[in-house]
Order: sequence, then C-alpha cells, then structure tokens
Amino acid sequence: MIRHRLSLEEFQALLEKAPEGLRLELLDGEVYEMAPIGSGHASLVTYLAKQLERLYGDRALVYVQNPLRLSPHSLPQPDLALLRPREDFYRERLPEAGDTLLVVEVSFSPREMDLKKLALYAQGGVPEVWLVEEGGSLEVYREPRGTRYRHRLLVEPGEEVAPLLLSHPPLLWDPPRGTPPA
Repeated sequence: MIRHRLSLEEFQALLEKAPEGLRLELLDGEVYEMAPIGSGHASLVTYLAKQLERLYGDRALVYVQNPLRLSPHSLPQPDLALLRPREDFYRERLPEAGDTLLVVEVSFSPREMDLKKLALYAQGGVPEVWLVEEGGSLEVYREPRGTRYRHRLLVEPGEEVAPLLLSHPPLLWDPPRGTPPA
C-alpha cells in the first residue's frame, strides 16, 4: 500500500474540487471524510454553542464546525472552539492552536478517531479539549505535553466545569435528554 501525505495547500486545492456537502478533514497529512451530522450530534453541538456563547461570548468567539490550522499537515474541523477575540473574526487567516481557549469535539464516531485528533490537538498546543460522548458524558483534557494531555477530568451530568483560561462562570453540564443516535 502506498500512502501519500498531503500538505495544507494540497488539501485546500482538493477541497475546491470536492463535491458540495462533502466534509473532509486533514489529520497529520491524511484526508478523512467526516460522517454526516445526525440529529443527536447536531443537538449537542447546538446546546453547547448556546451555553458557551451565553457564558463566555463577551470574552471569546464561539467558532462552530470550522477549520483550525494545527500544522502544515493538519486542518481539523472541531465541532466547537472558543477563540481569542479578533476584530476581523479570523477573516485574514484561519485560527491556529495559539488562538484557541478550548476545543470541543462531540463524538458519535469510533473512539480511535477521537484519540487521533486529541493527540494532534495536544501536539499543536491546544490548551484544553472537551470530548462529549454520545451518552452525554464529558471528558476534559488539560495541560498538553507532546502528543498527550497530562490531566483528564470526567464530568457527570449535574456537575459544573469551566474552561481553565476563562474560569468563571462555570457551565452546569446538563446535556439534552433523550438524545437520539447520530
């Protein structure tokens, strides 16, 4: 098997020729087709976007399902990110790891993809990542070192959590009930 590693520029050229609606990510030089977004996934993303905007919208930009430049070979599209505010709303360039306060991935996909992305976020220096699982569990990863995060926190429904770089007010973790499968 021959594998070809793409650069960010080659990937962006590929995107220009891709069929409408095809969702692709570049992860460590490899192109991945993202699964279609189902109602359960959309519900959690919408819930989180609304909560994060309400709590932190005066201090951060809520960035929904848009590309984040991690390296010359990685351009993931996290479900949500909280970014440092910029007057141009990142029109001049895509946000990078140093612009992020938090990345949130809502996971209805196999765990191996989450772990691959988590390693790339850590390697890129994203300070904090939240992984939301289909059943509503929330895993918080903090303090990136190499391709790993040193701290992992499990947040149960009814508990509070806040991004380290924003601290207050905390989010009461209360995901929508009865989330249907993706």
